[in-house]
Order: sequence, then C-alpha cells, then structure tokens
Amino acid sequence: MRADRATSAAHIRLLPQFLKLYLPLAALVALAAVLLGIIQQNTRIEAIKGQQVNLVRLEREVLETDLLAHVADAVFLARLTSLTMQNPTMLVPLKHVLREAFVHFSQSQRVYDQVRFLDATGREVVRINLKQGKALAVAQEQMQHKVSRYYFAAGLAMDQGQVYVSPFDLNLEQGKLETPLKPTLRFVSPVALPGGGKAGVVVLNFLGDRLLDRLRRASREGENKIFLVNQKGWWLVGPSPELEWGHAISERATFSMPSAFQQAWQSIAPEDQGQVLTPQGLFTYQSVALMEKAQAAGSPIPPTRMDDHWWIISRVPPEVLSLPWLPAMYLICAGVLALLAGVVWLWAAARVRRALAESAAQRDQRRLEFITNTAQDAITLVDSQDKVQFWNLAAERLFGYRREEAMGQGLHQLVAPSEQHGGIARGLEAFSRTGQGPIFEGRREVLAKRKDGSLFPAEVSASAFSLDGQWYAAGSVRDITAHKRDEEALKRLANTDGLTGVLNRRRFMELSRQEVARSQRYAGALSLIMLDVDHFKAVNDSYGHETGDEVLVSLAKVCRKVLRQVDLFGRVGGEEFMALLPETGLAAAAMVAERLRVETASQQVSQSQPQVRVTISLGVAQLAPGMRLTDLMRAADDAMYRAKQKGRNLVETGEGDEAGRTPAPGEND
Repeated sequence: MRADRATSAAHIRLLPQFLKLYLPLAALVALAAVLLGIIQQNTRIEAIKGQQVNLVRLEREVLETDLLAHVADAVFLARLTSLTMQNPTMLVPLKHVLREAFVHFSQSQRVYDQVRFLDATGREVVRINLKQGKALAVAQEQMQHKVSRYYFAAGLAMDQGQVYVSPFDLNLEQGKLETPLKPTLRFVSPVALPGGGKAGVVVLNFLGDRLLDRLRRASREGENKIFLVNQKGWWLVGPSPELEWGHAISERATFSMPSAFQQAWQSIAPEDQGQVLTPQGLFTYQSVALMEKAQAAGSPIPPTRMDDHWWIISRVPPEVLSLPWLPAMYLICAGVLALLAGVVWLWAAARVRRALAESAAQRDQRRLEFITNTAQDAITLVDSQDKVQFWNLAAERLFGYRREEAMGQGLHQLVAPSEQHGGIARGLEAFSRTGQGPIFEGRREVLAKRKDGSLFPAEVSASAFSLDGQWYAAGSVRDITAHKRDEEALKRLANTDGLTGVLNRRRFMELSRQEVARSQRYAGALSLIMLDVDHFKAVNDSYGHETGDEVLVSLAKVCRKVLRQVDLFGRVGGEEFMALLPETGLAAAAMVAERLRVETASQQVSQSQPQVRVTISLGVAQLAPGMRLTDLMRAADDAMYRAKQKGRNLVETGEGDEAGRTPAPGEND
C-alpha cells in the first residue's frame, strides 16, 4: 500500500518537473541554433559581399582599360590623318596613303570591324573592313554617305584630340541590322585641317563580342552572374543571350533589368556603385566612369564624351547566399531536442524519485540518529568541504565537543593535530573531486586531538558516497590507547630480554644477520665482542639468584653506557652477552672490549651485596670476506675461551696468539 502511494505521488510530480527542466533547455538549444545560423549566414554573406566588390571592381577596371586603349587609337589615327594632310609634297594621292596606313593599323589591331575616314560632308573617303581576320580596303564605288548617322555629327563636334564614344549598339548596314549580330562601339575623333577647321572624322567600329564574351566567362566561372546594362537598364550582357539588346531588337523589347529585377534596379539606377540585398539575391554594381577618368586633373587620357552610361552588375542568387548545411543543422537540432526530451524525462523522473527518497531519508535519519547514539565508537559524517554533518553521542564523549559545537565545523580542524593540517588539506582537495583518498583504504591508525588539546592514538574506518553531486565521508573513530599500550608491551617482550632490557638472542641474531650482509655487500669493517661473567655460578651459589640477577642488570647498564647507539648488544645466554660493532676493525673493537672489562671490574654490581665484585672475559673477532655470522660468533667464542683459559678478566682477539692478547693490569710486572 505504501509503495502504491509513492508511485502515485511520483506520477503526479513528474510532468511539472519535466516541463520545468525541459522548456528552458529546449529554448536555450533552439536559440543557440538560430543564433549560430544567423551568425554563420551573416558571416557568409559578408564574405561574399567583399568577394563580389573585388570582382566587380576588377571587371570594371579591365573594361575601362580596354576602352581607353581604343580611345587612344582613335586619337592616334586622327592625328596621323591630320599630319598626312599637312605634307604638300606627297607624290601619291592622300586617300591612297591613308588607305595603306589604315590597312596596316587594322591588320595589326584585329579588333576593329571597320576603320574609316569620313570627310566633312559625311562621305567615306577610306574604309577598311576586317573579314575573317584580314584587313580589306573597300572600293570607291562602295563608299557610303554617313552624314545622317548620329555618331558623325557628334564626332565632328568634338575638338581636336577629343573622342566621342557611341552607345553600345548593333551594327547597321544599309539601314538594317547586320547578321550575325555585331555588338559595336564607335570611337570617333575629328581630323584637323592644316589651316584650321576640320577635314572630317576618323571612326573605329570596335567589335564588342570579345569584351562581352569575357564578362560572360566571368559569370560561368563562379556562382554569380555578371551583367552589363546601359543607362536605361537594357541588357548588353544579360542572364542569357536571348534577353540581350532589347533596345535594338523589337522582339526583345520587354527584356530589361528593370523588368527582371525591379527592386534591385531601383537601388542601382541612382547610384554609381554599391550593393543591395533583395529576395532575388545580392546585387553588386559599379558604373563605367570613362568620362570621369578623362576629365581628371593631369589625366593622360584624351577628353571623352559618352552618350551612354553602363553598369557592371554581379548577381549572387539566394541559393548561393544560403548556407548549404543550414537545413541539416536545423534537422539535427530537432533531433537533439527530441533526444534532450528523453534525457530530461529520465532526469525529471530521477529528481522526483530522489525528492521522494530524501523525504523518506529524513525519516530514516531520525531513526539512524537514535541507533548511532547507542554505539560505543564515535561516528561522524562530513561533506566534501570537511564540514561536520553528523556527530553522535560517542563522538561527544571521545573528543569533548558537544554536537552543537561540532556541526558545520571543519572536522580535522577540531580533531587533528596542527602539523597534519597541510597534508589533510591536499587530501580533501582530491576527495572533493573524486571521492577518493588514503583514508578510505581500510582501517587506519592516526593521532587525534581532544578539545582540551590532549592527543591520543585512534583507529579510523571511513567510506565515501556521493549524494546530489557532492561527496560525503562517513567514519567511525575508536580510542586505541590501551590497545597500543598492550601492543608495545608485547613487542618489547618479543624482542628484549625480560631481565636486562637488552636485545634477546632471537632479535640480536636477526639484526646481526642484516649487519653481516650489509658489511659483506659494501666491504665495511664489522667486529663482534663476546663476553661472559667470570665465576657467575659461584656468585649465584654464594649470594643467591637475586644477586646474580643484579649482576647481570648492572653489566647490561655498563655495556650500554660504553657502546655506541649504532652497536647491537644482546643477552645470548645465561651470563653471556654479545656486542656487534658496525664499521669497526679488530683493533678498535679490542679497545672497546678493554673499556668494558675495566668498567665492569670497577663497578659495584649489587646494592644488596656491596662487597660483590665481578670480572668478565671477552673475545673479539672481525668479520672476514666469505664469513657467515656463525663463523664470526665461533671466532669470538674461541677468543673468549682462550681468555678464560689464561686466567679470566682478559680480552682476547680472534687471532689466538700473544700479539692479539690484551693483558690484565700488572700481568707483565
């Protein structure tokens, strides 16, 4: 029944929790996608804008350069014709000279459909036609009158050295359009008479196909279209050849820039250059400013008149401006939102379950506090910042802090000695990130501090867990002062002699083997002193075992006083002792042995029996290469035995001869 109520409560809370979490995230993802799309789209458009400005400027400069070269050609031929007329001694008729000059000029240039000289009445005097790349002079009888043509009057009205550039048009022959169509520009410059006045004009019919084809190729090479339109918006280079020359071909009169791209044309017509973005694409335009170049101060270009105005226009269609991957990105975004909905639904369900669990946990915590307060060990709980979250009654008794004092405080600031705080801080930094640390590796012995500042050994057992994205550590602490005391006592019993407090035989042998191995490895000197109390049985028999024990204790004190801290000293038998001297040769060890003998002989060895005096016999041996500990002990024992045989209270070395013997005082007197 309780489980059913919990399930029902979870279902009621789930949808509001889902909407609360999902809607902000979904809005954020959608907004990010839209902003990314806008930014990337604008970036692409700006890049294309800069590219198109450079492209149109380049095409305009090439076109103007080309046109200005033809302007210079017209001025050159007009000047040449004028100079020819000024030579009165010519043996050949003028028109023959001009015809030859014009033929050579036309043949060398190969860009002019016609090269002509018209006299002041408009009659053709010289006319050169370009047929299949060959310059041919037209016969006299085929010459025509051009007085009615607009370009003749306009050119004749120009001053010497000036050029009239006609509108871009289709060439007419005998009043009809020449086929195939010949896009033609006429460059007209007046010819001055020697005495003043004008003899006529030079007319260059420039074939515009090459110029227009180059613009068309520029369109095909990119994702844009290059247009050339005149001042009324008629296509000179249009979207397709069938739409061009609407001002000259009546069947195409409806095809123009204003009719095809009205919104763009409204921005282009009043301006010389610029860009406009419309639903039909991006339009970049610049006007051909031949007259401005000619009129610029200090310009080497002849003054020029143009009755037409052209724009070079680049159009980038909308599909090129759009990012090709943008629809795919929005599709992916929709997929991400769907996936996010699933994830958030699971997240919301988890949060609802956690909220219900926390509610249940609060009830369980009250039960837990009651249970833990009956425990004998101190139980604590800290968060990832080491702040105390739980503190039971046993912790109050062990550390001396009431629960109210400990809650929210740094645990280790309260219970750890100050010299440990640095290492603890580094460990807490790792614990807050990973939930791991050496404190969780089983039971550990630490030094703890009570509220009054006293220190005690403690055994700590801890474990970590994560809740709501934060790490917590729960631990139990036990005072092991009595245990450590018992452990130290057992350790002393295991390693020392119970009567004298020096090393027992087992521990002495264990440490001595290590020293022998070290000495053999590093070729260091090592000597062993073996000593025995002279007539010890007699002391026991005469004064009792208690006095005998006092003798042994006194002897151990004397030896510890004389020997160094690094020397090993132990009781290996009833009244037998050994001293192992690292980094000590035989002679030095014999001197130490002699000091031991002298000190012992002069020592009062029993408080209860002041009259008791004892001596010791000592044998000294040095470790030789290849010897074992047992060999060294045998050599020292043999030396001690010789000391016993020679009267006791002597020091004998391992050589076994008189040279190695240290005599007792007065022996050689």
